[in-house]
This record gives sequence, C-alpha cells and structure tokens, in this order.
Amino acid sequence: MTPLCVSALPARAVPWGAQQATSLYWFNYELVKEWLCRQARLEEATFMISFASGAISGTVAAVLTLPFDVVKTRRQIELGDSEVHPVAASKPSSTWLIMRRIRAESGTRGLFAGFLPRVIKVAPACAIMISTYEFGKTFFQKLNQERRLPGL
Repeated sequence: MTPLCVSALPARAVPWGAQQATSLYWFNYELVKEWLCRQARLEEATFMISFASGAISGTVAAVLTLPFDVVKTRRQIELGDSEVHPVAASKPSSTWLIMRRIRAESGTRGLFAGFLPRVIKVAPACAIMISTYEFGKTFFQKLNQERRLPGL
C-alpha cells in the first residue's frame, strides 16, 4: 500500500472503522497540537500538549466513527440471530439502510449508543499512547544528537 491510505484496492475491500478512525485521529492530532503550541507560543509540543492533543483528537475520531461502529454491532447481532433463528425474509443490510432503521427506532441518539463508555476509554488511551510516543521520540532524538556531538 502507498502512503496516506492511497491504494489501488477497491474501497469495498477496505474495512470501515479502524483505518478511518486512525486517519481522523492523526489529522486532528496534528491540527490540535499545532494550535495548542501557537496558543502557548511554543516551537515544540510539551508532554502536556501532546497528552491534551491526543485526548482531544481521539475523542473526535471516536465520536465521528461511532455511528458506523453501532451499525457494525447491529450487523453482528443480526448475523447471530439469523444463525439461531433462520428467517426467509431478511432485513436490509446496507450501512445507510441500517442507519436509517436505527434512527427511526431510536432517534439520532441511537446512532451514538455507547458514547460515554467509548469516550471514557478512547480519550485517555489516545492521550497516553501519543504522549508516550512523543516523549520517547524526543528522548531518543536528544540521545542520538548527544552521541553525534563528541565524535564530530
């Protein structure tokens, strides 16, 4: 695969969810980190800016992809039900039709079922992951820089 999720693969072959959430996460992470650095008048992000940027961007990605996760869960439930109780006529299974059915049954809130548990899980996980990554990256960059200086 080529960078930036550009590929010759047909769109239907790429699973919805993880890739889109990851793309949204990294895009928003860079935007939020840049904005917070400007607000703090810093050239480079601190640990706390990385932590906050990770939490915010993780939350945004989680919220934007939640309706698709709800549809996926509904499909899994329907698949399990169809194996236990085979029925001649099946319900429509396209993503958009399932979304419309959920909205008709439960309103727009139905598409965001599990919002709070998801945010409570994703925000700190993303914050910890990215701030740890950024800390490690900075640590090893400085270490490598120090090792290069004595032997100029």
